[in-house]
Amino acid sequence: MGGVGENMDELERALLEIEAMLGIFCHHFSDESHEAEFVVTTPEAFERARTVIECRDDCTESFDVPRLDVEAIIHCNGGSSGCARLRIGLPPGYPSFVNAEVTVLSVPNNYSRRQLDELSTTLRSLAKELLGSEVLMEIMNKCRVAMEDWDRVLDTDKECRGDGCVNRTESIGRRWIWVHHITNSTRLKQIVSEAQTLKLGGFLKGGYPGVVVVEGNANSCDSFVSWIKGNKSRPGGFGRNWGHHVRGETIIEKRQLPECFEELEDMGKLGALCKEFGVEEEFREFILQHR
Repeated sequence: MGGVGENMDELERALLEIEAMLGIFCHHFSDESHEAEFVVTTPEAFERARTVIECRDDCTESFDVPRLDVEAIIHCNGGSSGCARLRIGLPPGYPSFVNAEVTVLSVPNNYSRRQLDELSTTLRSLAKELLGSEVLMEIMNKCRVAMEDWDRVLDTDKECRGDGCVNRTESIGRRWIWVHHITNSTRLKQIVSEAQTLKLGGFLKGGYPGVVVVEGNANSCDSFVSWIKGNKSRPGGFGRNWGHHVRGETIIEKRQLPECFEELEDMGKLGALCKEFGVEEEFREFILQHR
């Protein structure tokens, strides 16, 4: 990090950036804004820093460069799709020596926890990549673009069936996944945890072969499948061929499997439960591979 003089220069850059953002957006949160809102959440530190910068040439007292925090609300589609709320911290030395610190406080209610985590990772990575530059507007724009992309996905996830369309945000789905084996105890726990987090019911059968069937909100099923496919690139992932074994996908009118996701010990138990809950034909078609 730079010396005291350099840090004062960085503080002045940070103050000018914040003042520009306050000029572009509202100084306080308002229900009438349909684009974005911006506010300083450390007003005392902000005003003190501004006073010191204004008289820096005449000021003789020591001054510890403060951390400045702001919050931003980014509306998507004029506010009709909800909003994301960000907290952005500007530590001493920002922007040249230290990157901004981004926290996603909330996202629209129809977004999953995984989308919130993904957005957090994306914005934090952006802040690190842009070290040396003012980033507040870039972070807010990146957030807005991510939300618009998600909304487009939700719009295209409407499946027409018969004489009407089924909205995947409201419809119920079931996914059947087969893999050569799942024997690692950590992997088994991860699968159970992910299904429970997404509020999906169904079963996991470990061993040789491994079978996963999940049931619940169709978008949550899709998120689970995306997680399974993506997990192959993570440390301790499921292997390069994992994503090739999503064997069955159905949209259904009502849930049939237990809402509590359960781990089973053998295929016979899985088959018996599938028969008990009325999904034996799908089990035979997608897992046993015969009708």
